[in-house]
Amino acid sequence: MILETGRVVSAEPVADLGTVLRVAAPDIASRAHAGQFVHVRPGERFDPLLRRPYSFHGIDRRAGEIELIVKPLGAGGDWIASRRAGDALDLLGPLGTAFVIRRATTHLLLVAGGTGIAPMKVLAEQEAARRNVTLVMGGRTIHHLWPAHRLPAAVEYVTATEDGSFGVRGRVTDALPPYLEWADQLCACGPWPMLAALGRMRAEAARATHVVAGKDVLMGAQAAVEQHMGCAMGVCRACVVVTADGNARVCREGPVFSLGDVRFEGGEPATVGRSA
Repeated sequence: MILETGRVVSAEPVADLGTVLRVAAPDIASRAHAGQFVHVRPGERFDPLLRRPYSFHGIDRRAGEIELIVKPLGAGGDWIASRRAGDALDLLGPLGTAFVIRRATTHLLLVAGGTGIAPMKVLAEQEAARRNVTLVMGGRTIHHLWPAHRLPAAVEYVTATEDGSFGVRGRVTDALPPYLEWADQLCACGPWPMLAALGRMRAEAARATHVVAGKDVLMGAQAAVEQHMGCAMGVCRACVVVTADGNARVCREGPVFSLGDVRFEGGEPATVGRSA
């Protein structure tokens, strides 16, 4: 990991998703991968004390820049989201595990919810020239969706909104079935309920005694888990989730896990690391 002082290049609000900060941080950018994150100091003093984790929303190694999508939540998030061009940011990263795209993959399905668009956008930008990519994103309204014109033209973009204001009416999982049959690899990132719904789809496919379209894709799916963190280095164990192998630290063993390894059946309280 690298401790680096980044310099904000630009800051742009995007609908209700948050503010996209483009930050010059060449050392971190040179080592960053989709699914990993950076830990950002939320002020110039020690109040708030704890850093805030943000997945890479963009990685430009040639320019030495990264992008972060920041929602103004709490004093720390509000301070980070208010940074403007020229401001400094104290960064620690890259941290955590990354998505692994198989060489044999020809049809890549990406699933995003909310700020979970961050690593999915990175994968879309990196993989669109090498394979067929479909991104399915869900949000409460049209204002919670990533703008289509900010994705590579080659990426097929499918949306779902809970209020029906754009795309499929319903949740992101309602739009998935036709694409599960098409895909040969699936990666996802979003809020716990969305990932839990994907986990249930996988569990149902595993139990089925008949042929289930997309079963192999669900069985091999990867998911990046969102979680509150303290140190982000595996020491404080504040970000533990329950997995098939017991409690796992999202900052070290994750945030990218095999979908089938995360124990979603306990509901969101399982994210505090209770025994399965």
